[in-house]
Amino acid sequence: MQTNILFVSIGLPRTITKYEIEKEFSTLILSNIENSLVAQVSDDKFIFNTTYGVITFCNFSHEEIKAFLNRLHINEANHFETALINQDYPMVISPEFDKPLIDSHTIKYNKFNKSIASIISLALSQSVGLEIREKSLENKMKESRKLYEDTTKLKIKDRNALMNFASSIAKERFDILNQLYLLDKPDIIWDDLELESLYNQLSIQLELKSRFEVIEYKISYLKESVEFATDRVNQKSSEFLEWIIIWLILIEVFFSIWSYIIKPLME
Repeated sequence: MQTNILFVSIGLPRTITKYEIEKEFSTLILSNIENSLVAQVSDDKFIFNTTYGVITFCNFSHEEIKAFLNRLHINEANHFETALINQDYPMVISPEFDKPLIDSHTIKYNKFNKSIASIISLALSQSVGLEIREKSLENKMKESRKLYEDTTKLKIKDRNALMNFASSIAKERFDILNQLYLLDKPDIIWDDLELESLYNQLSIQLELKSRFEVIEYKISYLKESVEFATDRVNQKSSEFLEWIIIWLILIEVFFSIWSYIIKPLME
């Protein structure tokens, strides 16, 4: 007998709280994995809620998801498929799959439980979280391109804006490492070879590591852009100070000439 289960991971405009989930369902079994909340609604229904604004629904229809998001007053609820970053991954449960098999379209396995649902939800949440960061960095890349194009127009007063831009880049990297846990093996898979195989296959299919490496490269590029622009501003600041010093010297020379040469001649 074959069973089909759908996982849907969505990047929301705000983080959903534990209280909001508890309020929606009368009976819940709550636990945590990698700082994320796992809410077991029934034997085969789960909600995986992260701290970085991504929520994953296991075995919920799109209509059930829309109804849930509407009750939480998410404006994009009725058209989350196009309005919000999201990713679907179907799972087929059948006795013929004695080991987890994953391709770009389907997860195939002969069993399903809370641990399996949690690992799949974690990987999908990480993927959606990465896509959110990718889009954020794309916008920063456009800002960085303007820095290169307009370096001659940069002024000393732009230094604060450059520092804020540099801080936002550093925060992007910190959030990716601190929230998505892409460089750490999930604790839940340490002593379970099957769960580890499931997570590793999902990580490969979703290209988590390679996408993270691209993000790291983009962040390095952005840092170089800011450093280049900052150097230009600092150079202009130095030139400005040099001109002030030159003018101060000229003024001093003028007053000296006035005091010791011109003024005595006029008396």
